[in-house]
Amino acid sequence: MTRAFAIALIVMILAFAFAPRSASATPIYAQRYSFKCSVCHTVVPELNAYGDQFRRAGFNIPGAARRGYFPLVLRFQESYVKELLPSQTRRFNALAILVSTANFGKDNSFSYYARYFFGSQGAPGSLYYAYAQQVNQHSGAFERFGLYNLPLIQNATQRLDDLTPQPVYTYTVGQNSANFTTPRWGGEVGQRNDRVDVEAALSFDEYHGAAYGVPAPPSEFNQRFVGPEFFASATAQIVPGATAGGLFLTGTRTFQSRVTGFAYDDHYDREGVQAAYWSPHFAAYAQQIWGSDSNADGLGHVQASSGGFVTLKYRPTPHTYIGVRYDAVADPIARRDFVYYLGLAPFTMHARLVFERLQPVGPGSPLTSAQLLIALPFERKGATGPK
Repeated sequence: MTRAFAIALIVMILAFAFAPRSASATPIYAQRYSFKCSVCHTVVPELNAYGDQFRRAGFNIPGAARRGYFPLVLRFQESYVKELLPSQTRRFNALAILVSTANFGKDNSFSYYARYFFGSQGAPGSLYYAYAQQVNQHSGAFERFGLYNLPLIQNATQRLDDLTPQPVYTYTVGQNSANFTTPRWGGEVGQRNDRVDVEAALSFDEYHGAAYGVPAPPSEFNQRFVGPEFFASATAQIVPGATAGGLFLTGTRTFQSRVTGFAYDDHYDREGVQAAYWSPHFAAYAQQIWGSDSNADGLGHVQASSGGFVTLKYRPTPHTYIGVRYDAVADPIARRDFVYYLGLAPFTMHARLVFERLQPVGPGSPLTSAQLLIALPFERKGATGPK
């Protein structure tokens, strides 16, 4: 982590040195429009309703005054795990993340977004997101190309509100790791506005680095896409604050043993339903996914899988939340657990402190963990609201 920390520190110093002094806040979006980060965030990096609308609009406020800005920001997170799993060797894990984004074009409807992990626990650095997009400010229609995440009712990576991703988004069937958290390479189109969120993606490959700095365990089988993988989702507003919809994922991957050379193909389908409710103080999310693999073990056996979660959150203050999530997965081994967590901004809107307790239902050991996340540079005094 020493080299990664040194590189991150150099970038941070450069950001302070070259950032325009006319701006009243230094993080990218706040600096651009001269408003506080609390305008878009509850607890960084979780978005509030305005922040989610800003994201859907391609990070653009048409007609708003813009200031000069430096298109880089650093994020540091230090995680602590009380009970170590057999695969873990350290209780503390530090990770540095570099984020870059900017709008361009005559009407600023074009933008790019990139996220780079410096790596930790011996994992090499890697580019996690890297896409360009164009968003129609009137209809919410968009096109996106590059390395992107599949749209989910709850983000399982960059805006995860606790410390443990939903198992239904991460489970594998046999050797097939066709899950919902791994970013894809390809193209995505859709429409996002206050009434509907309809999206479709055609992917040709996926991210192969270490997820959030954690080295992937070695696998005997190498896997790759046989053809394009197709994803589609549709969510509509039922009443103000409540949405419901579904998703579908299908593709075929080929697997080859690095030891024996044995190879086989597996066609897979994943489909699900989802619903959400959001208000200033309460939020609820629910999703159920069913899967089918035509050849999960290479012997021609069809394998069914399923999983889902229900999340309930309460916000006693605008920048504090208490949550509980129930998870259930069968891939085909059945697992269930409860996740209890607390998130708060301890001393600045550029920091988040999360405490989590994962309690398995049945076999398994409970896990207690915590994480401090800090986004740099800090906000300067004088920041105001949206212009």
